[in-house]
Amino acid sequence: MNKAEREKKLEDDIKQYGLQVLHVLEDETGPGFTYSIGLFKSYGHPEIIMIGLKQDLAHTLINNMAYEIKEGKVYSPLNFEASILDDFDCYIIEVDKSNYDNYVCQAQNYYQGDFPLIQCIYPTVKGIYPWEEEWPEEIKDLQPILGSIKQNP
Repeated sequence: MNKAEREKKLEDDIKQYGLQVLHVLEDETGPGFTYSIGLFKSYGHPEIIMIGLKQDLAHTLINNMAYEIKEGKVYSPLNFEASILDDFDCYIIEVDKSNYDNYVCQAQNYYQGDFPLIQCIYPTVKGIYPWEEEWPEEIKDLQPILGSIKQNP
């Protein structure tokens, strides 16, 4: 698919679904991640990024969040959300703009200007978050935190 075709598909998806969900594969610089484009245009809601999850799961979670957003839900930074991942609370933060270049280039190209972006941070199956001392060493790079968590929540 060439650039013009990708741009048309993006526009068509946003028109039809309110967003497009993009996946970036893991590489030597870091884990794979998934993010939305279109939530801000369609609903005035920040775009969403999730890092380190399998593509299918991240895609489903972002689509589920988008459905809730269409119904009027607002995911606000510095809050725990119980409705995203069964049996676990996710933590929402605002992504620092200094991280946009490394993570959401397609969204930057689309908006050609300022747009808000939130990160949905999930715990391990034992309920441990990346900022906690108990976060397992073997996955220390799995879920970089792209903004301020304020103080330990």
